[in-house]
Amino acid sequence: MIPWQAVVAALAAAMMHAAWNAGLKAGKDRLLDAALLFGVAGIIGLAVALMRPAMHPQAWLWIGLTTVLHLPYVYLLARAYELGELSHVYTIARGLPPVLITVLAAATIQEIPNLTAAIGIATISFGILIVGLSPGAHLQGTLIAVAVAVCIALYSLSDGIGVRASGDAIAYNGWIFLTIGIATSVMALMLRREAMFEGYVREHWRRGVIGGALSFVAYGLVLWAMTFAPIAAVSAFRETAVVFAALYGILFFGEAAGSRRLIGALIVAVGAVMLKLA
Repeated sequence: MIPWQAVVAALAAAMMHAAWNAGLKAGKDRLLDAALLFGVAGIIGLAVALMRPAMHPQAWLWIGLTTVLHLPYVYLLARAYELGELSHVYTIARGLPPVLITVLAAATIQEIPNLTAAIGIATISFGILIVGLSPGAHLQGTLIAVAVAVCIALYSLSDGIGVRASGDAIAYNGWIFLTIGIATSVMALMLRREAMFEGYVREHWRRGVIGGALSFVAYGLVLWAMTFAPIAAVSAFRETAVVFAALYGILFFGEAAGSRRLIGALIVAVGAVMLKLA
C-alpha cells in the first residue's frame, strides 16, 4: 500500500504543477517564460542546496542526465502550447508517462507493481487521456505532446534513481533546479537573445517568480515521495494534475467543458483509489 504521505505530496504537487503550466500557456513567448521560470527556480535551488549536506557523488550522474533531458522537454512543451489547448497538450504530455515509467522502472530497476497497482496506473492514464483528448485537435501539437511525454518519463525515472542515491532529497532538488535553470537560460539566449534584451524578462519577471517557486516546491514534493514510494505510483498520482489543468483551461482560457472530461475525472479517481489500496 502506498503511504498516505506520498499520496498527499503527489496530489499537492499536481495542483501546483498544473498552475505553473497554465501560467506558461498564458504567456506571449512560452520558451522565454519557461527559461525565466526555471532560472528563478535555479536561484531558489542554489540557496537551498548550499544549506544542505553534500550529496553522494553518484547523484551527479543522474542530475546531468535529467538536465540534458530537460532541454528537449522545455523546447517541445513551449512549442506544443503554441499549437494546442492547455487541457489537450497537458493531458497527453502528463497522461502517458505513468504507463511509460511503469514499463521503464520494471525493466531497469525491477520495480514491478502488483496487479492491482498496475491496473490502477493504467486506469489513471486512461482517465487522464479521456479528460484531454479532443476531437479535431491539432495533429502536430498532439505529436509534440507525445514527445514531451517521453521526455517526462525518462527524466522522472532518472530523478527517481538519482534522488535515492543522493542521500538528501532537498539537496538533490536544489542542485537539479540549478543545473536545469542554467541549461534552459543558455538555450533561451541562443534562441531568443533579441527578445530577452528587449525587456521581456523585465516585463514578465513576476510570472517567472511565481511559476519558479511553484515548480521548485512541486517537484521537491515529488522527489521526496519517490524516496520511499514506487516511482511509477508517485508519477501516476502527480499526473492527476491533468484534471486541475482541464479545470484551469475551462475557467481561464475559455476551453470547452463537457461530459467527456467529467467521465475522465471519475476514471482517474477510481484509478487513484485502486493504486492507494494496492
